[in-house]
Amino acid sequence: MRELFEKLRGTLDKGEAAVLVTVVASSGSTPRGAGARMLVTQSGENVGTIGGGAIEFRCQQLAKQVLTGQQGQLEHFILAPNDVADLGMICGGNAHVLFQYVPANHLMLNLCHEVLSLITKKEPAWLVAELNRTVGLSVYSEKGWLGDEYGEIPQELIRKGQKQIEISGQNYFIEPLVNKGKVFVFGGGHVSQALVPVLGTLDFHCVVVEDRQEFLTVDLFPSASELITADLTDITSSLTIGADDYALVMTRGHLFDYILQEQLLQSPARYIGVMGSRRKIAVQIEKLQAAGFSKDQIQRITMPIGLAIKAETPAELAISIAGQLIMERAQDD
Repeated sequence: MRELFEKLRGTLDKGEAAVLVTVVASSGSTPRGAGARMLVTQSGENVGTIGGGAIEFRCQQLAKQVLTGQQGQLEHFILAPNDVADLGMICGGNAHVLFQYVPANHLMLNLCHEVLSLITKKEPAWLVAELNRTVGLSVYSEKGWLGDEYGEIPQELIRKGQKQIEISGQNYFIEPLVNKGKVFVFGGGHVSQALVPVLGTLDFHCVVVEDRQEFLTVDLFPSASELITADLTDITSSLTIGADDYALVMTRGHLFDYILQEQLLQSPARYIGVMGSRRKIAVQIEKLQAAGFSKDQIQRITMPIGLAIKAETPAELAISIAGQLIMERAQDD
């Protein structure tokens, strides 16, 4: 979202309009599902993707028409051969795509500035679209509405993250601008240094926690949202881990890993992962059992962390771990 709104802000600031292209519903097999977005600018630049191929090419053409007519539209695409409205694709699914015309005016430029501020501060906010209203954008945050206001939508429905809502015959598409939760990365070693930039590109809010100041530098972690120096034997004195947060344990030694696991099991973290060999994991489990943790409690911990892709190098491990976090986050949909 950040890259898209940064591009939109720059485009509007030059006095050029743009079109936000969003997949608002899909069924069957499609290149991308609901929420996939692409920005098409008046100068012909594209940011983001709705899946590539024929559907994206067709949407780019339609976006240019929208820019000319200054009026958005809702389109239905059939992604199967031999249908009247097909695109020559063999996916076999259907997609509804919304084209929102974004004029170059002060209101939309101010909205972009506010959205980027909300994203930077990780403040809850949602992009809201009425499917029959195709000019301009609307954002709801704890501060209220930016752009068009949809007061008819109960705030609790917006906060629930429900993507599709129908009220009084009107259909709305709602999506969060900021993903819930933080990723706490305990340890600043080679794997962490490879992992954090990968997670940053996936819109994860990464917080690196270390007790060694020399491993907490912007040079090592330029994409981290926060760098926290903490006593690893008492992390609660330096940070708070909530029910939407992820905790990744990859410190310099078994002792710190175990001490962190004891503390993290007392937290409501949605995901706890620990890096290590099978032997190390077996020892950790034995120690947790001896300390009185139940089988159910210990099973909250993913050990070893990451998808089983036979990763060995820090870069490979980073991909393995990132893939697992993507799977975990996708359970929210």
